[in-house]
Amino acid sequence: MALFDSHRPGFNRLLVLVVLSIVLMSLDRIGTRWVDQMDSNVGGFTDGLVELIHQPVGFVEAVGNWFRERDQLIEDRQRLRQENLLLRGQMQQYTSLTRELDELRELLNGRPVEVPPVLLARRVGHPPRPDDHLFTIDRGLGDDVRPGDPVIDARGLVGQVLRSTPMGATVIEVTSRDHMASVLLGDSGRSALIRGTGNAGLVVDRVPERTRIQPGDILTTSGIEGVFPRGYPVARVTHITTDQAQGFIRLHAEPVADLERLNHVLVITEPPDRPERGGETAGASEPTPAGEQPDVE
Repeated sequence: MALFDSHRPGFNRLLVLVVLSIVLMSLDRIGTRWVDQMDSNVGGFTDGLVELIHQPVGFVEAVGNWFRERDQLIEDRQRLRQENLLLRGQMQQYTSLTRELDELRELLNGRPVEVPPVLLARRVGHPPRPDDHLFTIDRGLGDDVRPGDPVIDARGLVGQVLRSTPMGATVIEVTSRDHMASVLLGDSGRSALIRGTGNAGLVVDRVPERTRIQPGDILTTSGIEGVFPRGYPVARVTHITTDQAQGFIRLHAEPVADLERLNHVLVITEPPDRPERGGETAGASEPTPAGEQPDVE
């Protein structure tokens, strides 16, 4: 029987492979350049094949790391923005406090002025009509937010809490026609009432013509009415109109707070007029906006 008969194909293939293996091992032992080149080519092919197989795994890992890093960056940015808002809100009084401390140094029993605590809140609702100049926040009675509490942002006064519920509160903006506050007119030392116009501006009426005030001056809370702490920026004077017949001027101003892009605000949880806890009620009634007198029947 012949060695390579057709009825023995399995044995024939095995024999050929064995002979080929013996030849390759012999050549490899001899160390010819041809064998080295073939070994290098085969090794490069197998390495490339392994790398190709692992490409999808590496891609999936890279995508997962990118999403994790992105989420972490978003979380860090949000945290830093909130911390920045808190710090900027508390820094607003430092200029005024420095001036007051200089005055208190001249007094034996000067009363120290403390920066009131603030609570970070998120704007969660918009008014049904823009003319209402109201919005809602996610802090309420459960967070010790009461009607009448002042509300600020990183730049200045936003308004005050109008109504408060256990889960949230409604804030009235300084630009509302129903809101008034007592302010100091720049560096003049004179105080006056500022009121909203119902649009994006504020006005101060019946200011004596000799008052040292000019466009660009900042109007800050005076603290006289006992509602807002002293020294918070409220508005910047844009222009002045004169009533020469009456001897008064009218100040037109724009709010310092960025009312158009409010995402977070700060609620001053211990304003000057906050009653003691023992005398507080449920807080369901609406406060009288600063500067207005309640109706007496």
